[in-house]
Amino acid sequence: MKRTYESYLEEWYNRVNRKPLILRGARQVGKTTLVRQFAENQGLDLLELNFEEDHAIHEIFSSPDVKSVIQTLELVHDLKITANTLLFLDEIQAAPQVISLLRYFFERLPEIPVIAAGSLLEFALEEFTHAVPVGRIEFCYMGPLSFEEFLSAMGRHQLLAFLQQYKLSDGPIPEAVHLKAMEYVRTYMLLGGMPQVIQTYLAENSLKEADAVKYSIIQTFREDFHKYHGRVAIKMIQEVFGRLGGTVGKKVVYTSLLPGAKIERTKKILTMMTQAQVFSPVYHSSAKGIPLAAEMNRKRAKGLLLDIGLLQALNGLSLAALRINEDLLFSNQGVLAEQFIGQHLLMLQPPYIRPQLYYWAREKARSSAELDYIIQSGNTLLPIEVKSGPTGRLRSLHLFMEQKRLETAVRFSTHTPIIEQVSSSLPGSDYRYTLYTLPLYLVEEVERLVFPAGFSSQPR
Repeated sequence: MKRTYESYLEEWYNRVNRKPLILRGARQVGKTTLVRQFAENQGLDLLELNFEEDHAIHEIFSSPDVKSVIQTLELVHDLKITANTLLFLDEIQAAPQVISLLRYFFERLPEIPVIAAGSLLEFALEEFTHAVPVGRIEFCYMGPLSFEEFLSAMGRHQLLAFLQQYKLSDGPIPEAVHLKAMEYVRTYMLLGGMPQVIQTYLAENSLKEADAVKYSIIQTFREDFHKYHGRVAIKMIQEVFGRLGGTVGKKVVYTSLLPGAKIERTKKILTMMTQAQVFSPVYHSSAKGIPLAAEMNRKRAKGLLLDIGLLQALNGLSLAALRINEDLLFSNQGVLAEQFIGQHLLMLQPPYIRPQLYYWAREKARSSAELDYIIQSGNTLLPIEVKSGPTGRLRSLHLFMEQKRLETAVRFSTHTPIIEQVSSSLPGSDYRYTLYTLPLYLVEEVERLVFPAGFSSQPR
């Protein structure tokens, strides 16, 4: 399956001042497959070393003399390592001291391309006593297949090209095209974007077989709990993990995740889930300006899971039930729509930046308000509302736009694209702004569509 990350790897490989690259991402998102496909497509000789499966290589990499390391690898594997050899260090979290050696590949053997990958890497780095070679390595953060990657995998290349080239000035999207795109949104919501799930569905044409793979991946995450170094009882970790699905689109309440336990213990477990990249906290920001992180409040967060398909499996929803009653996909207060948009907004950020999302809320008695997401686009903020149906009330958005004096906002829904000048419905307000209503399937094109010239407007 074609991944957009391969284009980033190609950019990395062709840089004059290339540094060793570490792929970071949860288990099963396709890191190893990506590197193998990249090496094949670039015509590179791949030397793949797995630090979990082959403990003998730990000793080879115990020396900081990387030239000696290369010579030993050549003897052991009976090959010549050249500038055309991609050295792939997989599951590097099993030997975190190797990370410090990457600087020497950059300093002494820059001609040899080196990629490392690891799951649960944050746990290893937390206990790692050697210095991480800042400035001499770089990172690429990976997630599941996006909706557009899913369309490519499904062979819907014409539909994908249409979405990627569509401009709002082109006029309305034909109803037949809209319905077909929404059909694939529903299929993506059913399956999710984990590569093994998609591969199984394509090979077997069976939702049941794909469903079984999702539950298998959930079990793989559960089996990883023993690698959390016994810092918290596994029973408690299991309990929090089982309730993560209930945090999507809702404020995280620690006492609900682990009733009766100390809040600090629950926070620790949630941090572990974040480190494993199974869970992404969407932090509250007062959004007074750029960057959003400057106004972040870590004590207030909503939840977002790695993948929409895994969310349904974690919540015990079977594909069979959802397929029979597709209205369930847009019920439950729009949780799935919010997850769909959220996980794609995370992937819109450049791969070298650790993904992070924000939301805004005002908590006042009888006057609370909440905006689903806020992203930074160029030099301005872009507020985003998600509606599970074609329309919905916009009171919170009106309040946010008037407070922040912004000109542009986006609403994602099941409706075809609309651009309109909206007047605030708040009492005594005459504030107006431009609202872009976009269908869910255009989430990856949002910045291109809203700011086609790459220009981001400033607050008024």
